[in-house]
Amino acid sequence: MTASVLGGLDAAAGAPAEPVGRAADRLSLAFVCSGDPMNVLTWSGTPLYMLTALQKEFDVKLVVRRPWAPWFMFARRSIRRLTRGAIDIYWSPTVSAMAGAGAIRQIAKGGCDVTFACAVTPLCAHLTRHGPTVFVSDATLVSMIDYYPRLKALAPWLKKRAAGLETRCIQTATIAHFPSVWATQSAAHDHGGSADRIVQLPWGANLVATEYTAPERRPKDDWRLLFIGADWPRKGGDIALDAVTEMRRRGHAVHLDVVGSGPAIPRQVEGVTFHGFLDKNVPADNERLQALFKSAHVFFLPTQFEALGIVFAESASFALPSVSYRTGGVPSIVEDGETGVLLDEGASASQFADALIALLSDRERYVQMSNAALEASRTRLNWAAWAAGIRDVVEQRLGVRRDDGQRKVA
Repeated sequence: MTASVLGGLDAAAGAPAEPVGRAADRLSLAFVCSGDPMNVLTWSGTPLYMLTALQKEFDVKLVVRRPWAPWFMFARRSIRRLTRGAIDIYWSPTVSAMAGAGAIRQIAKGGCDVTFACAVTPLCAHLTRHGPTVFVSDATLVSMIDYYPRLKALAPWLKKRAAGLETRCIQTATIAHFPSVWATQSAAHDHGGSADRIVQLPWGANLVATEYTAPERRPKDDWRLLFIGADWPRKGGDIALDAVTEMRRRGHAVHLDVVGSGPAIPRQVEGVTFHGFLDKNVPADNERLQALFKSAHVFFLPTQFEALGIVFAESASFALPSVSYRTGGVPSIVEDGETGVLLDEGASASQFADALIALLSDRERYVQMSNAALEASRTRLNWAAWAAGIRDVVEQRLGVRRDDGQRKVA
C-alpha cells in the first residue's frame, strides 16, 4: 500500500522501483527523518505526504528507512523512562552520531544533489558537512524547550546540547525550513540563523476532503462543532466541553463531536458525542472522519501548545473555519478574522462560547470565512504547493536557473 501511495518508490528497498522519469531539469534528492518515512504512523504520516509531493518536483534517489541502529530506540525509551524524561540520548551528539552512523554514510555515498532531513536534528547536524542539506522542522528547539510539556523535563545540560545541535543545523544547512512565523522568528533570534537560509512555507493536509458541504447549505440554527485531538489536556478538551455547555445554557442548539482522547475522568455532557480514536488510514475510520468533517460547521480546538496543527489545514479542505488559541504556529495556518477566530492564550471557555456564537449567528460572516478557509486549502495549505515552493527555493539557493523550462547550473 505504501509503495502505491508513493507512485514509484519501492517499499522494500526505499528507492525507485522503476525509473521515475529522471530528467536534466530535476535535482536528485535523498530523504531521511527520525523514523521510517514510508510508514504512515511516522509523525502522523507527514513525512510520507512530503515524500509523495517531493517526488513530483525532484528525482528521489534515496529514502533512508532505518536511520538508527537497532539498539537505539529501545535504549532511548528505557533511559527516558528511568530518568522521568530528564535524559534523552537522542539529544546527545556522541550517542546520536553512533546510532545514525549508517544513515550518514549511506547519504554521504549516495551522491544526491540535496538531502532532505525532516525533523531529525541530530543527524542533520552531521549531514550538512557532506553536501547541500534542507533542514525541516515544525518548530525550533529553543521555542519548544519551555513551551512543550515533554521537553520541559530535559536536564538543563541536555537542553543546552540539544539547542547547540539545532543551532548547527540552522546555521549550516543550505536551507532551514519551517512552516510558521513563530518558528522562523525563533530560528533567527534564538539560533542565529541568517535570513538567506531560513525559509517559511505552509504545510499541507494529511486528510483532504473527498467532498464537503457548501457553507450556504449548512443548518442556520442547529450547529455542529468538531474537536480532534489525541492529548486531551494539551488540546484543551475540558475547555471545549465547558464552552459547549455554556452555549447550550444560553439557549443555542449546538453539538460537539469529539474524536481522539477524552477526559481522564469520564464526563457526561449534554450535546457531546465521543467517537474515540479514528485512524484515517483505516477505510472505515476514514469514512467516518470524512462524514464528521462534512457535517460540521466549525472546527473547534482550543489547543494549549501547538507547533503547527496540520488538522487545521485538513479542516480548511472541508471549508470549515477554525476556532482556537493564538499560540505557537497556529496563526500561520489559521488567519485570524479571515479563515478562523483565534483568542489570546488564557481565554476562558465562556470567551470561546462568545466567539463561537458571534461567528455562527452572523451568517454572512460565517459563509465568507468558510469559503476563505476552502480557498486557503486550495491555494497554499496543500502539499503540492509546498513541494513546488521547496523546489524553487532549493534551486535558487543552489544557483540553478531555468531557461525554457530546462534546469541549468549557473
